[in-house]
Amino acid sequence: MRVDKEIKGLYNYFSFFGVWIMHIYLPELRLKPGEAFDYSFEEKLSDCFDDFWDGGALKLLISASSSWDKVIITGSLEVSTLAVCSRCLEQFEHYFKTDFTEAFTILKIIPVDCSPDMLAAETANMLTVTGDYLYIDEYIRQLIILAQDYSPLCSSDCKGICASCGADLNKATCQCSKDDHVIDARLMKLKELN
Repeated sequence: MRVDKEIKGLYNYFSFFGVWIMHIYLPELRLKPGEAFDYSFEEKLSDCFDDFWDGGALKLLISASSSWDKVIITGSLEVSTLAVCSRCLEQFEHYFKTDFTEAFTILKIIPVDCSPDMLAAETANMLTVTGDYLYIDEYIRQLIILAQDYSPLCSSDCKGICASCGADLNKATCQCSKDDHVIDARLMKLKELN
């Protein structure tokens, strides 16, 4: 087990059996209200989240501060992972970056028998925090999912695949003739627009 906590300039995280639990130690923030603490985290995406089994990389920069009953985090998230092009169906390395700002309300309730996973889910879904740690791994996982392109493209000029024979038009020209391309009867009227 590797434990790094309460070290200014480093991201706080635990590792249990190869799964990373990302958190920020709150008493450190509460001692200096309004002062920002910077954290950074860089790891393989597959080591952090089960959703991303194909490797990839995660780089996270966070600035956290507290003010009375809130913990405010701002930061940037950079992810590199494998994706499938929505036009040609080829796998490619997909890079994206997003910035975020969030305020979490500190609840005075002391958690009873709550696992870090349960606290992380509460933090992400209700934007609340209880206890001495702000568990943000579920929040970060949701940010990654929302920041991904809905229809990722390997390149902006990707030609896709032939609708008739399925040939990858980026690699070869299609051998289908114009007659092979069957047009849906409902769309025949559009041909008259030419």
